[in-house]
Amino acid sequence: MNWKINEIANLYDISAHTLRYYEEIKLVVPRRGENNYRIYTDENLQQLNIIRDLRKFNIPLEEIKDYLEKRTVEKTLNLLKKQQLFIEQELAALQEMQHIVEERIDVFTQTVTCAEGKCELIDCPDRYVIASIDNDIDSEHVDLSLKELYKKYENNLPHLEQHMIGSFLYNTEGNSISHRVFYFIENASDSHTTILPKGKYAAICYKGSYKKTEQYIVKLKEYINDNKLEMDGELFETYIVDFHETHIVDEYVTRIEVKIKETT
Repeated sequence: MNWKINEIANLYDISAHTLRYYEEIKLVVPRRGENNYRIYTDENLQQLNIIRDLRKFNIPLEEIKDYLEKRTVEKTLNLLKKQQLFIEQELAALQEMQHIVEERIDVFTQTVTCAEGKCELIDCPDRYVIASIDNDIDSEHVDLSLKELYKKYENNLPHLEQHMIGSFLYNTEGNSISHRVFYFIENASDSHTTILPKGKYAAICYKGSYKKTEQYIVKLKEYINDNKLEMDGELFETYIVDFHETHIVDEYVTRIEVKIKETT
């Protein structure tokens, strides 16, 4: 059978422009009929089937062209091995995403029901964050700074957008708190990683507007002083539920933490 370019475009769900490009690079070359119309043959369909299958595995067109022109059992085996590697990488990426989402669900379900304003000591393992260099970010620019931080690391740290976000808190005794924003990450694989060391942390949760941060910092510090504890690091807050999860500000959940110095 023979087919016209529009029929092939519909059959393979690709544009006529793409088919003309394939012809231009001599990947799929139809014969010419009356009035110089492109006529696609069974052989062209076989070529398009192979191209469609290999493109699913991100095989470059140049490599596909070489394969179509010089197909052998050995070349086919090599391509199958490449497909196998691609699938393994995709599965690993999906498993990583699954792990991130499962952790996010755990934190989400535990914290959404948190007792607002209740101070507590919690045991935490080592945690890792990628943080901004700037530690003088005002509250109005926290979201923008998080976007800039994401842009900086999105290629090195895939699925970064799935991770929890937060900020270190500075000038907490002053009139205006400043921030250093961060993303939590899985491990210390990046040289710019900051470690939140394992140990006991004093923590407090609150719901609603971020304007409440200062009053809950005061409450957490009072708890630390009343229990004769000593801070061992910077205060930081984690945005457990924010505008990503809800447009209702009263449903926001923020946790403020600080490491407590170990007693001997």
